[in-house]
Amino acid sequence: MKKHHIYKISVVIVILDQLFKFLVRTNMNVLESHFLIPHFFNLTYVQNEGAAWGMFRNATIFLIFISVVAFFCLLSFIRDEKQWNLPKIISFGFILGGLLGNLIDRIFYHYVIDYLDFRILGYHFPVFNFADITIVVGVFIIAIEIIRSEVHEYRSRKK
Repeated sequence: MKKHHIYKISVVIVILDQLFKFLVRTNMNVLESHFLIPHFFNLTYVQNEGAAWGMFRNATIFLIFISVVAFFCLLSFIRDEKQWNLPKIISFGFILGGLLGNLIDRIFYHYVIDYLDFRILGYHFPVFNFADITIVVGVFIIAIEIIRSEVHEYRSRKK
């Protein structure tokens, strides 16, 4: 895979994210829940006017600004980075696509459409969406790659 695949992955992520959100927005009322797995997983339509865990509620302009800055920082890093491997390409595609998916919501609706609602061991997680998952998975892959690289470098120095 080459660097330009990052953009292809991000486009697929944005299309899927917006499709899922469209289906939720057009088939459910706000705060409506469908219990898919009782006491574990619901589909709940939430209009999130903040960021994760409700932070920065009603700070749409600020969140759009932060998202746009993050978008251009990512593009700059992608442009300048010389060494790419499959995990890095996938992770940056996931992060870029997730960021754009949520940014589209903030720009057009002034909130992010969330719908994945989990309760695990009595804890009710904040409702989230597909774009959020791709961002978290992308960051997780990058973290694993950094750790793997550091371990490899440490082992190489030790020899």
